[in-house]
Amino acid sequence: MDREESFKENLSYDLGKTGRGEVSLKEKLAYGLGDAGCNFVWTVVASFLTLYYTDNVGVSAAVIGTIMLLTRLLDGLSDIAMGIIIDRTNTRWGKARPWILLSAPFMAIGLILLFNVPANFSETGKIAYISVTYVLLAVVIYTACNLSYSTLLSLITPKQEERTSMSSIRFIFTMVTVLIISVGTMPLVEKIGWGGMSVLYGIISMLFLLITFSGTKERFAAVETEIQNNLSVRESLKYLFKNKYFIYTAVLFVLNYASSGAAMGIAIYYAKDVLGNIGIFGTLTMAGLFPMILGLFLFPKFASRFGKWKCFVVGYLLQAIGYLMIFLMPTNITVVIIGLVIKGIGAVPHTAGMFALVADVVDYGEWKYGVRIDGLTYSATSFGMKVGTGIGSAIVGWGLAFGKYDAAVAVQSESALEVIKALYTYIPLAMIAVGLIVLAMSNLDKIYPTIMKDLEERRNNQTI
Repeated sequence: MDREESFKENLSYDLGKTGRGEVSLKEKLAYGLGDAGCNFVWTVVASFLTLYYTDNVGVSAAVIGTIMLLTRLLDGLSDIAMGIIIDRTNTRWGKARPWILLSAPFMAIGLILLFNVPANFSETGKIAYISVTYVLLAVVIYTACNLSYSTLLSLITPKQEERTSMSSIRFIFTMVTVLIISVGTMPLVEKIGWGGMSVLYGIISMLFLLITFSGTKERFAAVETEIQNNLSVRESLKYLFKNKYFIYTAVLFVLNYASSGAAMGIAIYYAKDVLGNIGIFGTLTMAGLFPMILGLFLFPKFASRFGKWKCFVVGYLLQAIGYLMIFLMPTNITVVIIGLVIKGIGAVPHTAGMFALVADVVDYGEWKYGVRIDGLTYSATSFGMKVGTGIGSAIVGWGLAFGKYDAAVAVQSESALEVIKALYTYIPLAMIAVGLIVLAMSNLDKIYPTIMKDLEERRNNQTI
């Protein structure tokens, strides 16, 4: 018997508390609030941190872009490390929930540190402060929090339809949160400043994450036998990267979040400088988010009927149509809003379905190799989110510097305006094209019914 067959023979499951895998609405809501908590940190960072650094702190966009990209590359290592830690965590609260509890207060502290750069520091001192605090939040704190939160999805229930439902509810909370942040942040900053905003949002983030910790339960996990406990880090990584769907999914996460990171980071500049009205930023955000919120209610039914993969393909095509409309008429506010609505509809499958897909990837690894590594596999989500957002943010910073963006002038140069338009449309279109190529190679839906049939038989035979 080879090593992988030995894993399959020895892996056992504690299904006694799982029942049929159904999750109550109350627990789904508690789970969903966790991503709202994460976004009271991450959406603020993605949407407003570059603006704060360039226009208030006075650090160049090119420097900020470089710091963000280098930090994101470092994130790749921290994601894998945290995934290994989660897989080896065994407490009375489970594997993932303890890390949500531990990281919740530090999420608030990290956000507050980011938006309180000391005004009396020299330029070098400000850059050093920004580098340290950004690395602390992104590489350490956010990794521990969001990766454990994402991993929790596959530990609550083994049922694919329940995971899809939970993921949809999660992103309904996320979209509402993003909408609130996008519309309310600048007026809030005008009243209480960047520092006051960070304190308020940080406290909200912490409270939501604590609700997730207290309102959810980990019911499903492979029980680690001696052979599983002796699996080395090197072997865990080997099995992770042998899982081709992990690679495909990680790439899709990077592409999606690089695209959204660039669009979110440049959106306020687009409203201010291309459309000539910074006050319309909230309207543009709502145009994209409202259809997403409505679509998230319907997505579980579409995913159940057509499969996630087909929904992903259609979603990319709709996003491309939306971006093309904006590309063709970049200063026509009506066309821009219609384009954002179409793009928002197209983003629904990728918003809700991608995180549910990772749970399917975990199942594939278990089916193929007999090794279930939830935390390490979910590093695809955290890695993709942060590296993708970092690339998007870096592109924004470098692009603004290349276009000679000048925060001191009321009307930007033609080169700066062209860069802003490009970041808002060309870059996302290019990433969608690459994403369609990756999807063509990674249709897990084709074999997933076989995977679940085999796993259910194996689990029933090996339940302790």
